[in-house]
Amino acid sequence: MNDFNALLDQATRPEKTVQLCMRGDLVARHEQLDRELTKAQQRARDSLAGGNVGELTDQIRAIEQEMADSTWTFRLRALRRRDFRALVAAHPPRRVVADGEEKIHEQDQFTGVNGETFHDALIRACLVDPELDDAQWERLVDSLNDRQFDELAGAAWGVNRSDVDVPFSRAASRTSPDSESE
Repeated sequence: MNDFNALLDQATRPEKTVQLCMRGDLVARHEQLDRELTKAQQRARDSLAGGNVGELTDQIRAIEQEMADSTWTFRLRALRRRDFRALVAAHPPRRVVADGEEKIHEQDQFTGVNGETFHDALIRACLVDPELDDAQWERLVDSLNDRQFDELAGAAWGVNRSDVDVPFSRAASRTSPDSESE
């Protein structure tokens, strides 16, 4: 496409998705069943009795389906540059006094923003799916563990601060016509 105006007409801000299972309790059950299955498989190899390998496998598959059904794909979209800059300006890094000298808080040095307040605001501003009211937002944030929150924060930061390149898909590459002859 050589027409720059046509390209600008099609321009969109970067987006990223993050899948989060909202049923963390199922992870422990899955791990327990997986340990039981490993033991049952070992017992089955050591004896002629079939054991309960099939039953445990079915239970694991059912838990995996329940986890998949309890997973939401969050979609985040980059802010306009001026909006991102305004958000950064609204959350300046914290300053602390150390050794009689004022310094930027250690946790804020790398990103240059207040790590306590910025990421909540950034995720909320970038989140396009699901659309949440204030009460739902609070329920979501309260239901996430720190790692899940970090995944959303990393994605929100990434859509605003990372390169936008043509991605490479290893899976598609393995099945492309060029690779079939190899």
